[in-house]
Amino acid sequence: MDTVEFSQTVPRELVHRLSLAEVFLTGVLARDEDTLDIGVQIPRSHVFYRDTAGCRHIYDPMVLVEAVRQSLLMLGHDLFERPFGTKFILRDIALHGADITALAVRDVPTDVVLRCRIVRRFRDREGLKGARLSYSALIGDRVAATLEGSMSWLTPAEWRAAREEGRATLELPVQATFTACESGPRIGEALVDRRDTSNVVISPPECHLTPDGGETRTARLLVDTSHPVLFDHPLDHVPGMLTLEAFRQLSIATAVQTGALPSASAVLTGLKARFTGFGELDLPITCESVQAEGDGGSAVLRCAMKQAGRTIADGELRLTRAPAEAGRWRS
Repeated sequence: MDTVEFSQTVPRELVHRLSLAEVFLTGVLARDEDTLDIGVQIPRSHVFYRDTAGCRHIYDPMVLVEAVRQSLLMLGHDLFERPFGTKFILRDIALHGADITALAVRDVPTDVVLRCRIVRRFRDREGLKGARLSYSALIGDRVAATLEGSMSWLTPAEWRAAREEGRATLELPVQATFTACESGPRIGEALVDRRDTSNVVISPPECHLTPDGGETRTARLLVDTSHPVLFDHPLDHVPGMLTLEAFRQLSIATAVQTGALPSASAVLTGLKARFTGFGELDLPITCESVQAEGDGGSAVLRCAMKQAGRTIADGELRLTRAPAEAGRWRS
């Protein structure tokens, strides 16, 4: 049986990356009209997805989320035949049941097959406008996680009109370049399981009591448009992966502060997020987190991102206490 290739990355243009080091996809093989295998190689060293203080022996499942995001762009061009210049909008993305054991770091880079199924094609009077896809992330014969994602796309003219209308609603000028709001103090990197301060994306959280006696924690989103991964190329809005990372970091801080987890050494084992608006770079953005459940071994938290009184993203995350390192895989 034919197998997907892992010998080189796909062209960076297909996944909208400038840096070759940020391309994780290695190839695609069609199984039938609605099923494809997509090759992914997880790097053993990465300035962002391997920057962890307490989980060095486990790959960050967020790298699978990024691989799915890249696959949506690649398939938008290759499978759905959208021309370069098309603007893709990530509508929602999810990660379920991440298997910590399967994601153990080995002595060689780990190859993953994303078995992708086209769940639905979205059409309007003008034709195909988007798609929903589901994925099984296979490492050898083990399912390391299942994922989902949906996207839509706009022509450059449609994108320009949408962005101009959105900024006008917020009484913001339409401009060719965007400068992020001045950043403030960062939460301590160890409190969100990071070693590099430049990978910290939220301010120290504040605790607020809710009318029902619960607690909500809020933090400001810190946007660094020079970040080599989150802003691999110039953008005029907050990227989806920055939103997800803010959700994770605030969730870790919340779970530790409430006692749901004993430390910040936690693995992202579940995620559901939807994006409902553009995050403007030149207006403050607040991230909120509320604990839904937690027992010391895992915690579920609900998150939202808000700007100018509107919710631009929301989601739910599951964090699982990182197990002690029990030896290294050998290949």
